[in-house]
Amino acid sequence: MKTMFKSTALATTLALTATFAFADGTVTVYTAVPQNFIDALVPMYEAETGNTVEIIKAGSGELLNRLTAEAGAPAADVLWSVDGTVIDFNPALFEAYEAAGSDMLASGMKQSEMWTPFTAVVMAFIVNEEKLDGLPVPDSWAALADPQYDEMISSARADGSGSAYIQLATVLQAFDSEEAGWEVYEGMLGNFVLSESSGAVPRFVNDGELAIGVTLEDAALRYVEGGGPVQIVYPSEGTAIAPDAMALVAGAPNAEGGKSFLDFMLSQEAQAVVAAEGRRPVRSDVASNPALVPLGEVNSVGYDSAWASDNRARLVEAWGDMVLDVQ
Repeated sequence: MKTMFKSTALATTLALTATFAFADGTVTVYTAVPQNFIDALVPMYEAETGNTVEIIKAGSGELLNRLTAEAGAPAADVLWSVDGTVIDFNPALFEAYEAAGSDMLASGMKQSEMWTPFTAVVMAFIVNEEKLDGLPVPDSWAALADPQYDEMISSARADGSGSAYIQLATVLQAFDSEEAGWEVYEGMLGNFVLSESSGAVPRFVNDGELAIGVTLEDAALRYVEGGGPVQIVYPSEGTAIAPDAMALVAGAPNAEGGKSFLDFMLSQEAQAVVAAEGRRPVRSDVASNPALVPLGEVNSVGYDSAWASDNRARLVEAWGDMVLDVQ
């Protein structure tokens, strides 16, 4: 197993010069969302509200560490687009808030009182068939554990990436028992080339550095639509179809601005942009991107986010031990 390192920390300030009578100052947003969502949605929010948004972008693990360190004097108003277990496992850092439009959420999207869903994320494989050297395209979690794919699979670290943790929890739920899931995952881990950045995973595959990546559906779709030599594959045993989360930070310096940010991101207008950018919208009145297969054709593992949240510390610790053993 090899490891690729890439810094994920990035601080960007986005501002709009126009202000309105109902402007409520600066909203500071910590986020792990891909940059294309920031570019598409933040200017829309600023134009509609007159608020200015300051974005601090990093991996979910890094953002959680920052929020924990700042708990006595919070600097952020909102945590945007992370695995919901990050919030559920650290409830003291957040304040429950039901965003406007929550009554329009699709079935299964409302999973916690502590956070509002932003998008429905789907875990998938991105495959560069040309780089498989004649090996079959893997179509299951079990296939990824086959030694023939040794050091051919890109994955982020489950102890630093929210999406990689969803991947781990999905595999553990996809088989008859957690023990069986760990057995498969250990084989997968032996084939992984680990990255510090979840965003780097599909890029490595698109660029031909690795043949296979385990990533989010929308991240893979961007390379497919960009004409890359890649395809999206859904594991036959089932995969996670789960909402990512956005939440109000406890003690937020601009709580009202933070609430307006959450309200906007759940609006029909913003969710239509979510669909256009390749993620599944969480509102029942907004259709998915037509470039994706219908969600009904994707085998769902019935992802249990409550179980993933309750067991996060134990599973991440076990993952760390397994990494040391496999190395």
